Amino acid sequence: MRMPRIALAIALSLTTAPLLAQQEPASQVNRAAFDQAFADYKDFMRQFEDLRIKYQTANAAERDQLNTKATQLVKSAKPKVNKMVDEALKVYLAAPEQDEEITGLLVGAASHNLKGSGPNSQGGDQFERALTILKPLLENGNKSQGIASMGVVAAFCCNEYDLAEKYAKLAAERKEDPSVLGDTLAGMASDYSNPAMLQQYRGLWKEEKALRDAEAAANDLPRIKFETTAGDIEIELFENQAPQATANIVSLVKDGFYNGVVFHRVLPHFMAQGGDPTGTGTGGPGYTIPCECYQDDARMHFRGSLSMAHAGRDTGGSQFFLTFVPTYHLNGRHTVFGRVVGGMEVLGDLQRVEPGERGVVEDKIVKATVLRDRGHAYDFKKQPGR
Repeated sequence: MRMPRIALAIALSLTTAPLLAQQEPASQVNRAAFDQAFADYKDFMRQFEDLRIKYQTANAAERDQLNTKATQLVKSAKPKVNKMVDEALKVYLAAPEQDEEITGLLVGAASHNLKGSGPNSQGGDQFERALTILKPLLENGNKSQGIASMGVVAAFCCNEYDLAEKYAKLAAERKEDPSVLGDTLAGMASDYSNPAMLQQYRGLWKEEKALRDAEAAANDLPRIKFETTAGDIEIELFENQAPQATANIVSLVKDGFYNGVVFHRVLPHFMAQGGDPTGTGTGGPGYTIPCECYQDDARMHFRGSLSMAHAGRDTGGSQFFLTFVPTYHLNGRHTVFGRVVGGMEVLGDLQRVEPGERGVVEDKIVKATVLRDRGHAYDFKKQPGR
């Protein structure tokens, strides 16, 4: 069936399957809430499997109807999965490392939230959710393969650098092999364990946190919202440091430019790029704007940063990208002009896709709106361009 985000449900159904034959844990724990959440999840899986079977023999019109039903069904799946994992965490915390199957479920859930599933890692990059699960596991001595390395990646992406350093030392003591995370995440675990990288981002985050605290106190930065097919994303714009990029996107949003535009390039453990009305990565608004990343007060890239896409200096237009991870190699090369303040989890749900990839239904911005601005004209310098 044409279900881009069903990988989440399939992955966790495999993880939780052994619980069907659950034995009584060594420590008596009230499992009623977990058992009910697990039963609700199994009910979803049965319904989805029924639709999948019907799909095999359906005609084109019937398949469209089944896909519509499946889409509605899958939308209800994530809350069920989260509820099941939350209840499993309660059981685990009551008796840490005593129930192998509960522990296995949590390790699998943490891994999925970090890595995703399938060849394109769909559903991963949910670092906040992963860290919520990993913290109690690691605090209670869980020794699953690669779990400390997972903690390094999740903590670093969540700006918890002391915790990332702690997990890096633990991974080194255990002589963990991070390759179990896959090439990209293993490389990230290695980079994020580097003392120089940790020290650099501690300093960058100290400056960024001070700016965010001051911005929160002023509470006057412009905000926009992308209503996407994967969920809503709210973004605060850095007008103080990037007035050109801010004025540009505010104007484009007010003009309805982004409505219906797809996220044409969404790469796991990296970023989601959109803003091209042609959906190919080559289009734009018919002009370019100057870069603002070379200034002394330029903002840096963290998880959830909104940054300008371009084909070279001063060639940005309407295309932008939202970072899943701290893309440190882009600091000073791309203008960071905002950050996600609501809907961070939606980033992990966006359909992973390469430009021009066949057989993939891209997520899109259904509607973009300006939630607030500073009440002045948003004029900016337009240069010739695409």
